[in-house]
Amino acid sequence: MSAGQRIDNVGVSVRAEWRSLGRLLLESVATGAFVSIVLGLAVFIVATQAHAAGSRADVQQGTLLLLDGESKVTAPLLFTDVHIDIAGMTARARVTQRFVNPTSEWREGVYVFPLPEKAAVDHLSMQIGERVIEGQIKERQEAKRTYDAAKSEGRKATLVEQERPNLFTTNVAHIGPAEEIVVAIEYQQTLHYDAGSFALRFPLAITPRYIGSDSTFAIVSDIGNLTRKVESDPMSDADRITPPVAHPDNGWINPVSLTIELYAGFPLARLTSPSHAIHVDEHPANRYQVTLSDGTVPAARDFELSWTPDVGAAPGATLLTEERDGRKFALLMVLPPIVDAANARAPREITYIIDTSGSMEGVSINQAKEALLMALDRLREGDRFNVIEFNSTTHSLYPAPMPVDAATLANARTFVRNLRARGGTEMLPALTAALSTPREGREMRQVVFLTDGAIGNENDLLHLIEQRLADRRLFTIGIGPAPNTYFLKKAAEAGRGTFTFIGDVREVKEKMSVLFRKIENPALTDMNIVWPTSAVTFPDKLPDLYAGEPVVLTAELKHGVTDGLVVLSGVRDGKAWTASLPLDTGTSEPGIGVLWARDKIEALMDAKRNGASADEIKRDVIGVALAHHLVSAYTSLVAVDVTPTAPAGIVAQKTMLPVNLPDGLVYDAIFGVPQTATPAPLLTVAGALTLLLALALYLAQQRRARKTTREPLNNVDRIANAARRVC
Repeated sequence: MSAGQRIDNVGVSVRAEWRSLGRLLLESVATGAFVSIVLGLAVFIVATQAHAAGSRADVQQGTLLLLDGESKVTAPLLFTDVHIDIAGMTARARVTQRFVNPTSEWREGVYVFPLPEKAAVDHLSMQIGERVIEGQIKERQEAKRTYDAAKSEGRKATLVEQERPNLFTTNVAHIGPAEEIVVAIEYQQTLHYDAGSFALRFPLAITPRYIGSDSTFAIVSDIGNLTRKVESDPMSDADRITPPVAHPDNGWINPVSLTIELYAGFPLARLTSPSHAIHVDEHPANRYQVTLSDGTVPAARDFELSWTPDVGAAPGATLLTEERDGRKFALLMVLPPIVDAANARAPREITYIIDTSGSMEGVSINQAKEALLMALDRLREGDRFNVIEFNSTTHSLYPAPMPVDAATLANARTFVRNLRARGGTEMLPALTAALSTPREGREMRQVVFLTDGAIGNENDLLHLIEQRLADRRLFTIGIGPAPNTYFLKKAAEAGRGTFTFIGDVREVKEKMSVLFRKIENPALTDMNIVWPTSAVTFPDKLPDLYAGEPVVLTAELKHGVTDGLVVLSGVRDGKAWTASLPLDTGTSEPGIGVLWARDKIEALMDAKRNGASADEIKRDVIGVALAHHLVSAYTSLVAVDVTPTAPAGIVAQKTMLPVNLPDGLVYDAIFGVPQTATPAPLLTVAGALTLLLALALYLAQQRRARKTTREPLNNVDRIANAARRVC
């Protein structure tokens, strides 16, 4: 071959390599452009969805779409009005729920709502136009059959059931098109008194309950931007305590108005609400009317009201009585004269448990961390301590409580500051760890538990506390805008400690300071009470008392006894303490009987949890509840209209009404990224990605074909050869 031919061949080869390099570059540019188009399309779809969500948020009431089966429907609307009358140590509340059907379909509404954990629900009425139907108390299954029968006959009906002592369900059947049905529920409760102040708390929100490990969660109701999680096993009523939760980006729903008529009976030094802006009108004879400054608020944060008697007006003892159906009932409150101990504080072994689950994300975790850091600052030399955090898993700072020194405290503060909220609420392992460490010294053993209590297996946890507590004391701190107060108070009761509610980060210092005084001062123990006649009292075993706490109990007395002394006794710092109160000083007050019945039912359910015969407990609870017209785990209130109003053969579409996410909580931390009401955008993106994959496979196939037929070098080798030849 001549030199000229060799040069020509080299030129042809170089040009071929350049053409190959050009094809490769064009393929890369085309692939990049296609990816950019797909990503741009995805961004456009997400932006469109976000814009649509923003538009829905502006409309709010009347445009909330629910997915029932395969079709979208507009949810019935709910408006709530709360009126509470307070006198002495009791409150009587009327909760009016207005269900409005804005659709052209016949609807059945189901609404899950909270009430105070000690609420004795004893009255139900249903109003349709000018007609009012009074509810009747029946055994739960019978009430459900009565409701279902009325529904099948086209009659309007309302059913109120208890799911937990602080969680209830209202079912309203046959709400006609553009129709309104008004349901009113009434209950009685006692007030809370502590550290010189009275307090009333009305729950307005439900922190979504965690009812199993992540592996058992499933999103079973996907309602636009509403999410409901339930567990298939083992909790059979999971779907009844997990209403759908509206996404906060769509605006608030379920507006509430509230009025409180307060007859304090003494001048007030302070009347405030740490949770809401309020307007107060003062009237003669120490009467006050409290309303919300904004008129209505979303049901997204529990309402709290506190009032402090003027100097010298703090109660030392209160006795209220009621005679009903030939029986006499009493409510007794005695405030023991407990002062700070003069002796130096005794050493303690204290374990702090902090909830870092997803429901704590936002304001709650900040409150909990600040409270825990304050608690660490109170530790002293001679104490022993540990910190346990839990979410889906449990992490302990130390294997066992460690002596307090500069190094262990610094390590603990770093541990707490680095805590983050995420995952589920697996509470049982954390409590087990805290209650399982063996005693190593003679210190007073205490456990402080910071959580929102957003779980559904309350009974399992209470049983664990009762079985494992030993000589410890358990103090619970309810964190966030809507904690599970029933569980937290019962846990403190079972743990012979106290419950503290912190609803706002601004309250942490004040509330924790009160708690420190209780933890650091010895309790009044071995409490006992002697009545001048035979009495059935609840609680039947009086708890330990801490600084500023009263003895509060209810009793059924032998009829006809009107005088004599009620004598309380206990032990304080190893010394005997007694107080007495004349029985004939009692003030007549309606509703004391239902409060006693509510306490008796609670005691019966506690006995069931601890192994008493379930059949006997059910029989006894039904007997008490029917006698006092009370809603319980085994009895319900039902109201039925006598006249059918729905067209023959109509089947009302059943809809569980959504609730707000409590203010300050983070939706995605609890539910993750929700599915959308329609998979169309996701299918579009998936289709585009499939086309991209197909193109990539095609290009790869073409390159392999060229490699097989033309050149045994790969693209990288071809580019390198071309570059060498050019150089």
